[in-house]
Amino acid sequence: MSSVPVTMTKEEVWSALVQTAHTLLMYNNHKRYVEDVLLKERPEISPQELAIRLSIPLGEALVLLSETRSPRGVRREGTEVAPKRDEGSLLDYTR
Repeated sequence: MSSVPVTMTKEEVWSALVQTAHTLLMYNNHKRYVEDVLLKERPEISPQELAIRLSIPLGEALVLLSETRSPRGVRREGTEVAPKRDEGSLLDYTR
């Protein structure tokens, strides 16, 4: 089996990380919690601490902080904002 070296720019790696984080089922819930609760309590929380507190991968924590700490409407180059879901959560339907 031959190994083909893959070279990616920082922007391509970041874009891949963002796309991967956005596919995680709990991403939007984590993002909302980080925006509404954690950043108000700990505005300077590190990605490592966020990953530990939420039991999430470090990559997801990096994307969450990048998207929630930047001003609304302003994104890092190469990122796509996860679509906002207006539907209720599963918990809303189990009551």
